[in-house]
Amino acid sequence: MRTQCPHCGTAIFLDLEDEGILLPDINSEGKGFEILANLCPSCGGVIVVQRYGEIIRKSSWWEMERVEDERVIYPLNTKRAVPPEVPEPYRKDFEEASAVLGISPKASAALSRRILQAILHQEFGISKGSLAQEIEEFLSRKDVPSSLAQAIDAIRNVGNFAAHPIKDNQTGAIVEVEPGEADWLLDVLELMFDYAFVQPARIAQMREKLNAKLQAAGKPLMKGDNLT
Repeated sequence: MRTQCPHCGTAIFLDLEDEGILLPDINSEGKGFEILANLCPSCGGVIVVQRYGEIIRKSSWWEMERVEDERVIYPLNTKRAVPPEVPEPYRKDFEEASAVLGISPKASAALSRRILQAILHQEFGISKGSLAQEIEEFLSRKDVPSSLAQAIDAIRNVGNFAAHPIKDNQTGAIVEVEPGEADWLLDVLELMFDYAFVQPARIAQMREKLNAKLQAAGKPLMKGDNLT
């Protein structure tokens, strides 16, 4: 299971191959819960994961045949550091999406989609009939790094996008997501934050420092800059 450690915030692969506690769901025939735990390979913190899905009877024990939902249930809050360059309200919404990840991946994914669409609207001036169309226009930008483009493009396959196009007034709709997809959406947002806010801010700081040196040396400033 690829996730982010709720204790230290490090991206990790949590080995959940060992057998855990499996309990049939008395309200749904053929379904059940499985509880597994392991230690974060980075900080050693205990992480408890709940799986839900189809189960089958084998001799004297039950076995999970197909996982339909997988989530961290302890600790509930996922710590994700937000770079200081990221402004409000994106920061607050991202922190909320991270906090509810272990409680409701569907709610977390809905918040992530809303954040992405808000960035496309407010920072890039992209506003179409649906988030999928807005992603398409964003991908047409020549300066978008290929790694970010591939990640953003894949969002259209998260939460059954093809069957349920999300329009402007439905971005926050709660739709089903596969195990790990809500967590992955947060990863994609971190890439978008870096592209939209962090890198431009750092480049601006570098230009400012260079121009200060040029000005002190009596040389022309960088093209396009005018310190007065």
